[in-house]
Amino acid sequence: MRSVSHGLKTIYRQGRHLYRLNKAKSLDVNAKPSILNLNIIDSCNSKCTMCNIWKQEEELEITPEELETVLCDPLFSELKYVGVTGGEPTLREDLPDIYSSIIKAVPGIKGLSIITNAIENEEVINRIKKIKNICDENGVHFSAMVSIDGVGKAHDQVRGVKGNFDKAIKVFNYLEQELKIPTSFGCTISKINAWDADDLLYYAKKYNMYGRFRIAETINRLYNQDRGKVIRNFNADETFNLLLFFEKLKLTYEKNGTFQRTYSSIQNILKGGDRLIGCPYHNDGIVLGSKGQISYCAPKSKIIGNALELSSLDIYKNNFEEKERILKEHCNSCIHDYHAPITYKERKIELEAIFNSKILNIKSVGRALKLAKVLKGGKTDSSLFTVFVLGWYGTETVGDKAILGGIVNYYKEEYNSKVEFVIGSLYPFVTERTCEELELKAKVVSTKTLDLLRYAKSSDEIVMGGGPLMDLEVLYVPYLGFKIAKAYGKKTTVFGCGIGPLKHEKYLITVKEIFSLTDYVKLRDKDSIAAYNAFGYKNEAELFGDPAKGFVLGQSEQIDVKNENVLSCFLRDWTFEYFPGEKSVFEQKKTTLEQGIAKLIKREAERLNVDRIELHHMHNFVVGNDDRDFSRRFIDTYFQGDVRVVMNKKLSTVDSIIEAMKKSKLNICMRFHSVLFAHTLKTDFIAIDYTMGGKIHAYLKDNEMLENLKTIESLTI
Repeated sequence: MRSVSHGLKTIYRQGRHLYRLNKAKSLDVNAKPSILNLNIIDSCNSKCTMCNIWKQEEELEITPEELETVLCDPLFSELKYVGVTGGEPTLREDLPDIYSSIIKAVPGIKGLSIITNAIENEEVINRIKKIKNICDENGVHFSAMVSIDGVGKAHDQVRGVKGNFDKAIKVFNYLEQELKIPTSFGCTISKINAWDADDLLYYAKKYNMYGRFRIAETINRLYNQDRGKVIRNFNADETFNLLLFFEKLKLTYEKNGTFQRTYSSIQNILKGGDRLIGCPYHNDGIVLGSKGQISYCAPKSKIIGNALELSSLDIYKNNFEEKERILKEHCNSCIHDYHAPITYKERKIELEAIFNSKILNIKSVGRALKLAKVLKGGKTDSSLFTVFVLGWYGTETVGDKAILGGIVNYYKEEYNSKVEFVIGSLYPFVTERTCEELELKAKVVSTKTLDLLRYAKSSDEIVMGGGPLMDLEVLYVPYLGFKIAKAYGKKTTVFGCGIGPLKHEKYLITVKEIFSLTDYVKLRDKDSIAAYNAFGYKNEAELFGDPAKGFVLGQSEQIDVKNENVLSCFLRDWTFEYFPGEKSVFEQKKTTLEQGIAKLIKREAERLNVDRIELHHMHNFVVGNDDRDFSRRFIDTYFQGDVRVVMNKKLSTVDSIIEAMKKSKLNICMRFHSVLFAHTLKTDFIAIDYTMGGKIHAYLKDNEMLENLKTIESLTI
């Protein structure tokens, strides 16, 4: 127990140290800003849906000479970075002189930047060329950001200017490629473009563009307090999709740890929590407006004075109650994407995750057993039979949702509804959404925390609920869960799982260990039964089938749809774990397979003379590969310009997949559970066996439907 208690003490000690550092830095009236947000113009030539600056009347702005005088005030003596914004700053003909004034007034300046909407693209480029030359001559780093809020019409709709997207891309490419200026794009997400951010991310990855994404916020300097219909007014589907999107950014796109932390903070606020990341405007930042107005921060600060009339330093010090008001009333809920050093709250979360990872892994079973002894159990109601369902929940596909629904129905019937459910999840926000879709009352706990041990110790039955027992690092979830359960005399069940693929010895050993700890084995197909029997355990395995089948049938009875002249596809990216050969061979084979699938779809669409080819998706989360990402690339590569082809960008549910399949003339299925759904619903379907003789072949063989199978070989000839 010494290592466990030592780990907890380390977390506490480091956290308290960081807390003291944060507290020492908070709201120092004597701090001088190192960052200036310079709003150099209060008018704009766009008509953005989340901003009202464009409605302002043009007025006289601060001159370069006045700006130079202002920046010579002692308040700005430690200034290092100035970001020039607006409005649209390039509307000012004297913009290069503004930059010259900054450099003259602040000799120690390290970096200058600009953000532009690029509407007047030639004028924007000419202005920025001159600015770059001034910065180069003075040895000052210069960077640019171009506002891009979607692809094509999606961006133009947000910005209110037709053709703006094409101009923005031209400016972006020219600044980055011709002028060699470090250039990024900024995407502001509101209700208008909440479903378009993924399209922009795909575009950015395709063309190797770097950018950052933010959630639109009510910001005083943008006069947008009346834009509540589009700012932070997301419905449940939009909110959940944004949670998925920001996780995708962190895992596949954003490499900078600070910006990843910003995205985690945005997610926490979207979930209903507080801001996690700090803000440079607590001490390091200040805002200067186009007429000399000073504000403590852009989003929530009142104007505290005018630098053209009074000393900036005096204004800053004499109005500090306003900064204290902002901190008290707004900072915890502010979603704006300001970045700052790690906070106490963030470090505490980080340290707890590090500690948990040392306990919750396959090699740490001894420590987990020791820690379980001192943990209080999670179960509270002794009158109910508690079923703790484990698995790959938190990354569930639509098929996994149906599995969970089937398992829940089984245990409700088994215990006459006197049962409660706890679901262990790798990403609880995902599984909480699943429970809402299934109308399931269950407690969702994180299997990345000690709750895995608490509920394995105290629940009446621990269930590995569906999915494959295969080469996965997260096999620690059922392994530790079952190990703790058996130590406390609890019932363990493997329910509806398949076995494999198992290429690596360490995972094979772990799967065998899981079965050695299992009281009841219910497997989904005959091949898995054979694999289990080869392990040589005395417990007999039951061929139970997939729990999703019964649930799909039950839901289908409530869904009545009309047949449509469409062909529906349920495809996925083919990944290496299902290929028996070398990686270099796989990549070539994968391209050939995708070409073969495209030919199959086109051939069947012509044969059936369908009006539409629809791409639907069994999985919406980046962990496990978001099928919508595959569809974007697949359509872009093989169906560009084909007006018949549409993809469903929205979220998938058990019911939405059932509806899509029942209305279609033909379903072309690739995800395993899309095959199961299509067969269970008695639709006309083709199954693409990306598992190369694995679970899809096993399912069709068990159900005498092998004539519906398309092998990889048949599609890559």
